[in-house]
Amino acid sequence: MIRLQDIADMAGVSRTTVSNVINGNTKRVSQETIDKITRILKEQNYVPHMGSVMLSGHGSRIIGVVLGFAVTHGMQALQDSFVGELVGTIQTEAERNGYFVMLIGGEKIDNVVDIASRWNVEGLIILGYDEKRYHQLSRKLNKKMVLIDAYPEGEYTFQNVGVDDYSGGYQVGEYLYSCGYRKALFVAETDRDSDARRWMGFKQAMEKNGEFCSRSRLIIVPGEKTGRLKKYDELLPRFLRARALAFSSDYDAIEAMNYFFDQGIRIPDQISIVGYDDSIYAEFVRPKLTTVHQKGVLAYRRLIKMIAGESMKELNIKSPVRLIKRDSVKE
Repeated sequence: MIRLQDIADMAGVSRTTVSNVINGNTKRVSQETIDKITRILKEQNYVPHMGSVMLSGHGSRIIGVVLGFAVTHGMQALQDSFVGELVGTIQTEAERNGYFVMLIGGEKIDNVVDIASRWNVEGLIILGYDEKRYHQLSRKLNKKMVLIDAYPEGEYTFQNVGVDDYSGGYQVGEYLYSCGYRKALFVAETDRDSDARRWMGFKQAMEKNGEFCSRSRLIIVPGEKTGRLKKYDELLPRFLRARALAFSSDYDAIEAMNYFFDQGIRIPDQISIVGYDDSIYAEFVRPKLTTVHQKGVLAYRRLIKMIAGESMKELNIKSPVRLIKRDSVKE
């Protein structure tokens, strides 16, 4: 059986270079060298089945979905309904079009590089990376990549698909204001990225008639459940005075609804609640949760176009959102 070193000797390159070409890690390899190694691999019948498919021009048909965080809301990331539904939507869309999805833990950059190279994934959809981590990965891995909900400090230098977070927050604020909740509070786990945009939309809607919505109405709660519930204990009198709460996620909104139920507080009679994401549980909970609906297939479709060689001039694409009115707000 021919060895990797034999291929390297025939091509006049190092064993590492041959390995990089086989695994698709070709960012620092010239096209001439790639073509030479590819030709020798074909002639020598060296390449395993998946590699053979790749070299025939059809690709591995594998899309990597990278989770840049292992924990959200204090639990495993895939337990979160938003993350689970997003991954499921991408998988359904991919398999419908003859692709397969590989889930990759992305907390360690080298882990992504290793797995994506070994399996020769055709591209990556990345959730939970900021601009810095993206550039760290792109310097080590020559793959098509689309990020989800990333916010750079300056202009976009990478492909990103997000939702119109500002518009979603604005729609929530406008709706609560129209219902008479002019002192409503906005509750989030951070004051960054998507949470920050949703808060700004909410704030602007509350101020459109000349009123002032101070930053004190942005309530930052801990990312771990015990800490959140303790915070709710401290803020309960203020929540009751505000009479309406807008949450940056359905998960936190539903968790808070359960907390209020345990305290004997009626939703929406005493406190109106709005979420964000329109997860499957928004319709299961009682009362049904008013929330903001968003879609998750744009990232996949954009990545497939990039793999096919299409030029994507617009780097940041925003998916539209819309407010879904149900039963958790008293109009």
